[in-house]
This record gives sequence, structure tokens and C-alpha cells, in this order.
Amino acid sequence: MRASLPTLAALSAIILLGSCLKDTEELAQDTGLLPSSCGSTGARLQATVGGSSYCANGQLIATGDGSSVLITGISLAGTTLIVQVDSLGTGIQAITEASNGLLYMENGNTYVVQPSEPGVLTITEADTTARILKASFSANLRNEMSGISRSVQGELDVVWSDGE
Repeated sequence: MRASLPTLAALSAIILLGSCLKDTEELAQDTGLLPSSCGSTGARLQATVGGSSYCANGQLIATGDGSSVLITGISLAGTTLIVQVDSLGTGIQAITEASNGLLYMENGNTYVVQPSEPGVLTITEADTTARILKASFSANLRNEMSGISRSVQGELDVVWSDGE
């Protein structure tokens, strides 16, 4: 019986360690602690960053003043995506270093739009009375320190709070 107890303990430890290796977010979705979809209507910021899925499922804050909106999303892994919308007119707008900003932060690395490579922001709905903003965005972001670039394509559907 004594030989069985250490074997059982070792087997339990291996199973426990193997389950710890599973991505925390995926595990939370599998167990029902988190929904398998990203956000909900009026509270969604999701993207594909460098080929990987991003979801602002840790925290999502949208503040505006009726003419512009700042959306900050933080994933459970701690990565941050910030979208600055400078004009709430529907249609296509450029994302540049001077207007409609896009910033991605991961593991202490910051990725920003380059002057020579503007991105695209497409606003599909901007209701200043109900404070609803729906848009998609696409840009190539670059980390100035490492020179590494990340392609970002995403969408947002938020109800913003008054930032005054």
C-alpha cells in the first residue's frame, strides 16, 4: 500500500501540473467562468494582433465627450489595447500618429502607428445621444525599441460614459 501512495501522489502532481499549463483564459472559458465569446453588445473590444486573438475581457473603459471617444481594453493576460477616436462621423478615417490613435501594450512592449504607415478606422455607428460607438480598425503597429511590427485588425462596440 505504501508504494501505491507515492505513485498516486506523483500521478496527481503530473495531472495538476499539466492542467496548470493550459492557458488561464481558455481554462476559465472551458469551466464556464468566462463566456466563450468576447464581450457583449455595447461592451466589446476584440482584435487579431500578430495572428493571435485579443479580447478586452479583463476591463473595458470607454469615455467620451460627444465629439471623441477613448476606449481602453485590458485582457486577462494584461495586454492593453487603446483606441482613440477623434471624430465621431461615420465612414472611413485614417489612424495616424496625430489622429485616431491606436496603441497596443504587451509584456512591457509598446506598439504604435508609424508615420509612414497610417491605419484605417471605419465607424459604422456613432450615436451621440445614446453614446453608442461601433467601428472596425486595421493598422500595422511597431515597437520602436525592438523594431518588431504587429498587424492589428479589430472591432469595437461600446457605450461610452461621459468623460466630463
